[in-house]
Amino acid sequence: MPFLIDGYNLYHALRKYSEEWADTIPQAMCQWIEKDMNRIGDWAIVVFDGTRPRGSFSQEDGEKHVSVLFSGGGKDADSILVSLIQKNTAPRRLIVVSSDNRLRTAARRRKATSLSANEYLLAMSRRQEKKPVRSREPREKHQGLVPGQTSQWMELFGFEPEELD
Repeated sequence: MPFLIDGYNLYHALRKYSEEWADTIPQAMCQWIEKDMNRIGDWAIVVFDGTRPRGSFSQEDGEKHVSVLFSGGGKDADSILVSLIQKNTAPRRLIVVSSDNRLRTAARRRKATSLSANEYLLAMSRRQEKKPVRSREPREKHQGLVPGQTSQWMELFGFEPEELD
């Protein structure tokens, strides 16, 4: 499920959530979200009010799992997020993260999941405490074919052993 995140709303909640994050910057928060999205195999769009500060949020930041947007002059992040909620073709799959009533109402109208900033932070903290789930693949998968199996497969698919060269 894609996440739509009210950037400064989550940022201010994060700074109050833990003393460890009291002096953090928005870019560090986005890097933490990137790790969380990577862990759960999902992606997020984080929208901030205003324009992109110089020297922050370089292209490498969140290029796989997090997109960072700025509303620009004359618009606020809430308007951008409401628009993204309304335009989404699968809103039931969205998770909207904001404590703002306007955004939570827009999410509920489209049947999207709505999480307050504190609910998301609690869930993210819990996920970070858990060890990553390791796949339980059979050892044979990592060891490759046993001697003789290659020629059996080649014969089965109609190749002659000389064709390997």
